[in-house]
Amino acid sequence: MLRTCRHLSLTAAVLLLLLAPPAALADERAAGSAGQVIDRNFPDPDVLDHDGQYYAYATNTAGYNVQLATATDAEGPWEQRADALPQLPPWVGPSHTGSLNVWAPDVSERSDGTFLLYYTAHHTGSGRQCIGAAVAGSPTGPFEPTSAEPLICAPGQGDVIDPASFVDDDGSRYLLYKDSRGSRARSGPSTIHMRPVAADGITPAGKDVPLLGADRPEESGVVEAPTLLRRPQGYVLLYSGNTFDSGDYFTNFATAPSPTGPFTKAPGALLSREVLGGAVTNPGGQDVFDDGELIAFHGDLAEPPGDRGMWVAELSWDGLNPVLR
Repeated sequence: MLRTCRHLSLTAAVLLLLLAPPAALADERAAGSAGQVIDRNFPDPDVLDHDGQYYAYATNTAGYNVQLATATDAEGPWEQRADALPQLPPWVGPSHTGSLNVWAPDVSERSDGTFLLYYTAHHTGSGRQCIGAAVAGSPTGPFEPTSAEPLICAPGQGDVIDPASFVDDDGSRYLLYKDSRGSRARSGPSTIHMRPVAADGITPAGKDVPLLGADRPEESGVVEAPTLLRRPQGYVLLYSGNTFDSGDYFTNFATAPSPTGPFTKAPGALLSREVLGGAVTNPGGQDVFDDGELIAFHGDLAEPPGDRGMWVAELSWDGLNPVLR
């Protein structure tokens, strides 16, 4: 059940955003607002709401393998914490650019009270991006890798990135990820996949299932950053489309009667530069938290070029359709 939504205060950090809704939802989407809550490089945010505290994890930068910031309110202030994953497993090494490429972390609580971290990193053996896992007894970590080898890897085929956890109402657990052969460095459109896993979030419990492909011109061959939600009416899969630095990066959603689909994409976009009145460029890498009432996403910072901060906006729901408040 959704909690009563808190209204984000209209401070200087809050941007008023005019929505340009897709036709099918035009009557439901009106003016909305989003606040920039982290104004430094904090890409691909994942937010965990646990025991009255918010924990935000992000892609590596500034010497952190997995960035971690905490706050008691989604508006902040957000406090930088120690590296959530200070020790990397032996399969991780620098790419041709010298970076470890530890991207898009996802943290969830397991049924035994421990916490599971999924992350993407550069696999030295294949030269590809692969997915790893780590565990800790606290959301702050330090998380320790579960294996000396990747959890998911596709040598010779393409990168696998953007892991995300989902636990259904019956306790069934799934791992979602993106096959990134649709990126600029690969050929063919990308696909979002789902892997059934055991309660530990690591052991496979069934065959991987493709959920969503990049089949629209505005996606430019890329769908990524999956976020799967259970609603009373069915399932909602949020995703980002296009390339993250294109200027046309956006967030949209698709709906389905079951977690394995078939998923139907909504028209238009939930978040885009145009939808947000030009206030945020390349909004994506999203996560939904606080019982579905808040959405966090990254967007371009004015300075330095290439850095991405974190924004938070309120959500309401019209059945399976998320609506910016």
